[in-house]
Amino acid sequence: MVYEKIAFVSDIHGNSAALKEVLNDINNKDIDVVVNLGDSIYGPLDPVGTFELLEENNVVSISGNQDRMILENLEQPSGIETLEYVKSCLNPKMIEWLDNLPFDLVIQDTVYCCHGTPSNDSEYLLENPEKDHVAIKDQNNIDDLLKGIKQRIVVCGHSHITNVVETGNKLVINPGSIGLPAYDDDLPVYHKMQNYNPRACYSLINILGNTTSVERVSINYNFEKSAKLAEKNNRSDWAKWIRTGIV
Repeated sequence: MVYEKIAFVSDIHGNSAALKEVLNDINNKDIDVVVNLGDSIYGPLDPVGTFELLEENNVVSISGNQDRMILENLEQPSGIETLEYVKSCLNPKMIEWLDNLPFDLVIQDTVYCCHGTPSNDSEYLLENPEKDHVAIKDQNNIDDLLKGIKQRIVVCGHSHITNVVETGNKLVINPGSIGLPAYDDDLPVYHKMQNYNPRACYSLINILGNTTSVERVSINYNFEKSAKLAEKNNRSDWAKWIRTGIV
């Protein structure tokens, strides 16, 4: 089958309420396939409901760094409350699914998909966190990270920030996050990723011969339901991020 119109979702983080609204929107459009770029079920929300929606809607998925983290800590206590909550929700079918997620994916030799970069699922492909802001990497730096990738279109996740960057060699697209519009992290330096709104994001790519169009979509949903679930599971920080898109 030749795919012309592809929907890309990423960084759901167990937010089934957001995913449901996004899939409803996608299902009203003439989409050939839905591809999920990872970090699907990790979070203090609804891992099981998220997995079921992905399965029911035949979403093609790859692994993210926090999908990998779940697998790496299955056999021993992690000391991370949210990770232990996710582990407590897992069933054998979900574990098998996580275990079979590929690191990356090539779609009909036209589009290369990864979570972070082609060599590291915990590295930003486009963003360069600095002390007081998050910059976009130099085009040559991005091309260096994509050395060896022959597809001209590259789609990544991980940063939760929607973006489209042309390097001259590559068209790089990040669909943003469906389920978590803000967060902070200590690595590589302390930084904040913020979308300044609670909406769920995804992207559509339309490939017609040598022409590629990108549509960035943001969907309203009942984020209060997800925020209250985060609070119930002792993550008031996630609740704020979900409600506001601000750290």
